[in-house]
Amino acid sequence: MTDQLRRLFLDALDPASLQEWILDHGLRILIILILAVIAYRLFYLIARRLARRMQALDGIEGSERDRRIETIFRLVANTGIVVVTTAATLTILQELDIDIGPLLASVGIVGLALGLGAQTLVKDIIGGLFIFVENMYTVGDVVEIAGYAGVVEEMTLRTTALRDLNGTLHVIPNGDIRTVSNRSRDWSRAVVEVGVTYEDHVAEAEAALEEAGRQLAAHPDVGPLLLEEPAVTGIEGLEDWQIRLRILVKTRPGKQFDVERELRRIIRAVFAERGLSLASPRQEVVLIQP
Repeated sequence: MTDQLRRLFLDALDPASLQEWILDHGLRILIILILAVIAYRLFYLIARRLARRMQALDGIEGSERDRRIETIFRLVANTGIVVVTTAATLTILQELDIDIGPLLASVGIVGLALGLGAQTLVKDIIGGLFIFVENMYTVGDVVEIAGYAGVVEEMTLRTTALRDLNGTLHVIPNGDIRTVSNRSRDWSRAVVEVGVTYEDHVAEAEAALEEAGRQLAAHPDVGPLLLEEPAVTGIEGLEDWQIRLRILVKTRPGKQFDVERELRRIIRAVFAERGLSLASPRQEVVLIQP
């Protein structure tokens, strides 16, 4: 390989040889690069069109099926660019009259050494395969993994990119993921707790919560997000300054936060209409006359 490089260097010093090399090998290398770009673009466009057609089969925008297909598409696209780049690189090396046989042999030896030393990398890739095969989560799911909670923005075989509520992007190696809490799978639940004072009647407060649940179900925007009628569970705690009540709503996957916000707004309005007070922390002070 050293002799080949020396010969190429000497030829490059000769203008006539350089011009001949450019017209022959240089043109071929340019064609190889153009074909590689075209091949990847075609592969990407075909994969994207196929993914969109598969996503349109269920007729539901943003469904779990759509997110899983999007995850598969991104993995396939990443694999495609690696394959095309590798094939183009090997073809260009052959065009440069570089024997790739010893190179491939050396790559195999180096790969073996890296395989023995890079156990963490292998661990991450194996973890990513199990996450993908077992469908633990997909792009767009709201999950909690490795102590971080947020929306899955990107998945590869090695890492998972998670965007939290503050906008921070966490890139987590798949090998470090032990427990996955998926808040967007099948269905979600909105949980809203309300504290009322001991001076108010609990039955009236429960009736107000039921009325808030009916208004929520009839809401033109939030109502379609509900899978069941809201349920008031009753007294969940007797605390120092409040009686704690709870209302539960089963929602579409990942929509519990929107439902909770609207439900709190409706509860506040209904309680105000019925003259009920929402409890706030207070402390009683008793003065004893000597």
